[in-house]
Amino acid sequence: MKWEDIGNIVGKAAPVVGTLLGGPAGAAVGALVASMLGVQGDPDSVNAALAGNPDAIVRIQELQVNAQVQLQQLAVTAESNRLQAEAAQYSAEAADRDSARQLAAKQPNDMIRPGLTVVVLAGSLCIVAAILLGFATEVLKDPVAAMTAGTVIGVWLAMTKDVMGFWFGMTKESQKQSAVITDFAVAPGTVTKPDK
Repeated sequence: MKWEDIGNIVGKAAPVVGTLLGGPAGAAVGALVASMLGVQGDPDSVNAALAGNPDAIVRIQELQVNAQVQLQQLAVTAESNRLQAEAAQYSAEAADRDSARQLAAKQPNDMIRPGLTVVVLAGSLCIVAAILLGFATEVLKDPVAAMTAGTVIGVWLAMTKDVMGFWFGMTKESQKQSAVITDFAVAPGTVTKPDK
């Protein structure tokens, strides 16, 4: 059992505690909950205490009221840590792209990068053309071949995105936007009508 599972159980009666148990501060909040219930500081002991003691939820609600400031500080610290980690990852990705571009600028006669770019873009255009013009219809009818082709197409198009990101830049925001658009496109009822 994990702290997130305990958070789902506790969240109905004490939503702040439940949310914090399911997040990065789960272990710290779990220790508070365990000490309030007088058990070991692990999820299984807390779960046993919740199952065996009907007053345990009331005590957790009291913890939420009495330790409100401390819980808010934990929430703020967890969010701050998440933002710092995200910023560090973004900086590392930007530095990696920048160093690759600087290396490319120092090698003006290098034809490998432009050559690979042309191959990847031409391959992407061929894939899209084969699908749209119906050349891949027979392959896509076989479920095993369709799954294999779908995996290859997904990897190829991801490579295309990375290649274009190298030449034209890429931001974390554009990656998030792409993820939102993908979720929208594949969610039932958003683009297509749900089956009734």
